Amino acid sequence: MSDIATLEHSLLGEIAAQEAALASVPPRLRAVRQSAIRRFSETGLPTRKDEAWRWTDLSSFHQPLTGAGAEPSVDPDAMDGPFMRLNAYRLTFVNGVFRIDLSDLPAGVRAGSLRTALSSDPALAERLGDNANAPFLSLNTALLNDGALINVDGNTRLQRPLHLIFVNTGSSHIRNLVVLDARTEITLLESHYGPAGSEYFVNQASDVILGEGARLSHYRDQAESQNALHFHYLNARLAAQSNYNGFTLTRGARLSRNEAQIEISGSDAQCSINGVSMLGGAQISDTTCTMEHRAPGSRSNQIFRSVLDDRSQGIFQGLIRVAKPAQRTEAQQQIKALLLSPRAVQNAKPELEILADDVKCAHGASVGQLDQAAMFYLRARGIDEAQARALLIGAFLDDAVAQIQDGDKDGVGKIQQAVRATIDAWLVQQLVVENV
Repeated sequence: MSDIATLEHSLLGEIAAQEAALASVPPRLRAVRQSAIRRFSETGLPTRKDEAWRWTDLSSFHQPLTGAGAEPSVDPDAMDGPFMRLNAYRLTFVNGVFRIDLSDLPAGVRAGSLRTALSSDPALAERLGDNANAPFLSLNTALLNDGALINVDGNTRLQRPLHLIFVNTGSSHIRNLVVLDARTEITLLESHYGPAGSEYFVNQASDVILGEGARLSHYRDQAESQNALHFHYLNARLAAQSNYNGFTLTRGARLSRNEAQIEISGSDAQCSINGVSMLGGAQISDTTCTMEHRAPGSRSNQIFRSVLDDRSQGIFQGLIRVAKPAQRTEAQQQIKALLLSPRAVQNAKPELEILADDVKCAHGASVGQLDQAAMFYLRARGIDEAQARALLIGAFLDDAVAQIQDGDKDGVGKIQQAVRATIDAWLVQQLVVENV
């Protein structure tokens, strides 16, 4: 049996066990999960024959995609990461299950376990996104064990960020549902961690529904174990005049894939989705994004930066689709990669599909090495080689980091500063390793 067939066999076995237990699940939730089970059972895992997975080969990964793993010891106050020292409400999940004893919930906001919410309000299942072309989303719906529900009533501005902390040692299928009513504004942080050397699989999906005039700032730090697999699927729907600002810092996992399906269905809405990938060793990171403009006057912006060392691989696939009614759309898409090693690889496939005739759209991709002229300039002014390299790489990444909209009342600029500090620490570590 091939590696990919072995992985499929283990997953289908877990699905069969879950399906047998669905008799006790409320009818609405049962119907949603049974539909997802049928889809995944029919399509199975993607292979490189699938265009969206042409550069991401699952067959070389031997670790199991199932199994609970040992229960890790978790102390959020002792954990490190860009968001851990910020003054934020915490929702902590261990192997995908909500831990209220490690959480600090805000008053006046519906926030907590999605599994608990679905048990008492099965109609919430109908708000979970669906995509027949996203097999891991179907798998997530079929096997979801828990996740975060965040529902904020209209005209509410949460003064402190909400911080979702995920600690993993075993397979987990995490589902987050974020619903912001009209004219609501919050900042949502995510941190993903696993013990060094642990082999596990995280399959997360996030459904984001923004009401008219709602604003969500959504920032993620993916720092899984270097032997882990991490997949995240974002399904976002934006109403008129809403604003979604997203950023992902990718620095962990052996293989990670961040996929986004964003539908701008209301007029004058804005979406900015950006990211930084810092990879070494044999790490692989895949960013795939489809931006659907379906209403007039909307704007979107995508800036992604990758720094690739050793034998690492970066992948970017981005599609901006502008429907005919979406006149006066402005959309930008930009991917740049910096190769620090002759063995590193970046694949990029930016696309535009425009049916409207009154638009301003552009996309571009570039891959290169450190500018030797700039290196010479810095060295000539007394800066040593390691510091000069760090300065140039940091400046290269900062275009994406600067897209973080960080204006919460608790401290303007703290999130940007925290992300920059994490990037600086990574650069120092890489340069130390290179100089050994």
